[in-house]
Amino acid sequence: MTPEPADLDGVGIRVLAWSAAALLLAPVAWAGVVDGKVALTPADLGFRGGVKPNAYVGQLSGHVGHTGSVVASDSVFGVAYIADLQSGVARPSGVALLDQSGQRFVPRILAVVVGQQVEFRNSDNVFHNVFSYSPPKRFDLGRYPRGKSKTLTFQKSGLVQVFCDIHSNMRADVVVVPNGLFAYVNREGAFRLEGVPAGPHKLSIWLPLRGEQTLDVTVPEHGNAAVSITAE
Repeated sequence: MTPEPADLDGVGIRVLAWSAAALLLAPVAWAGVVDGKVALTPADLGFRGGVKPNAYVGQLSGHVGHTGSVVASDSVFGVAYIADLQSGVARPSGVALLDQSGQRFVPRILAVVVGQQVEFRNSDNVFHNVFSYSPPKRFDLGRYPRGKSKTLTFQKSGLVQVFCDIHSNMRADVVVVPNGLFAYVNREGAFRLEGVPAGPHKLSIWLPLRGEQTLDVTVPEHGNAAVSITAE
């Protein structure tokens, strides 16, 4: 027997009311903060990757425009990130910049998210090369002069060590992380990760001399999770 139209309306109202109640009772996806402190040693603070400034390497003339995001090289000593989340987390947009300036890579340490592009620019008045033999991204961009750039996309997480085959003292570390929940470790060893979903997570800390260390952290629904990493 086919219900009367009025009965159908009643069923529809009851379904809508139940759906609204279910939404109200659904758990809230809380996001918290991880405040961390790494005990940096004098070696951690002094590591600059063999940088040897060359007085004869001038800078690119001012009329050449610069694009991309630059990280202050002297303020970064490591990278902290949530390692167990692969998707559903906001990812940074735009192209990250790794410059070659003053016969060094700037910044010395650069963190990017899987799928993000990096622009490799030469801002010196000499030829440079960019290459890496690291498993997550093997490449050789060849040699190119000042004012030129080449761009790559990093599709796998992990550490990519970058060098110049002309100037052996030049080195940069590109840390490719799985999601946008990362932060740089500053000179005081401090870092802050915001917007981390509540619950247990794997927190990874990468430092140039120590490599990567992963530890468990539980982010509360209210308040911050404090993490302290001692020197090994």
